[in-house]
Amino acid sequence: MYDTSVDPRSLRSIVHRRRGAAFDYGTKRIGWAVCDEYHVTITPKGMFDRRSPSLWEEILQALDQERIGFCLVGVPLRDDGTIPPVTFEIDRFSRELEERSGRPVILVDESFSSRRAVATMLEIGDRRSTRRRRGRTDEIAAALILRDFLEDAG
Repeated sequence: MYDTSVDPRSLRSIVHRRRGAAFDYGTKRIGWAVCDEYHVTITPKGMFDRRSPSLWEEILQALDQERIGFCLVGVPLRDDGTIPPVTFEIDRFSRELEERSGRPVILVDESFSSRRAVATMLEIGDRRSTRRRRGRTDEIAAALILRDFLEDAG
C-alpha cells in the first residue's frame, strides 16, 4: 500500500517530457511545487489550505493552469517500519487526486523534507519572518520532494 518504488521503465514513460507537480501534505496546508517538461526548473508555487471548502477546485484549476502531466505526493517513511498516522490521510488524498485529476500520482519518500526546507531557507538567508510566512516551508518542502525525485529518476 505504501510502496514508493516504481518500475524504472514505466516511470520514464510517465514523466518523460511532462510537467510535474509535487505535494507536501501537512496537517493544515498542502505545499506544492512544479517543474518544467525538461525537468530543469523547479518552482515553489505556494500552498493550499486543507480546510478550504473549495480545496479540490483550487488544486484541479492549478494543475490545469500549469499543464501538469504527473503528480508526486510525499509520504513520510520511518526507518523503524512504523507508519505515521498522517500516512493514511496522504494515501486517501493521493487516490482522490488521481481520480479527480486523471493524472498519474506517484508516492515518494519525503522523510525530513520540512526540516530540510527550513535548513534550505536558512542557507539562502530567509529571515525568520519569511520562514514563518504561511506555507513557505510547505512549498519549499514540495520543491525538495520534486528535486529529489527527478535526481533519482535520472
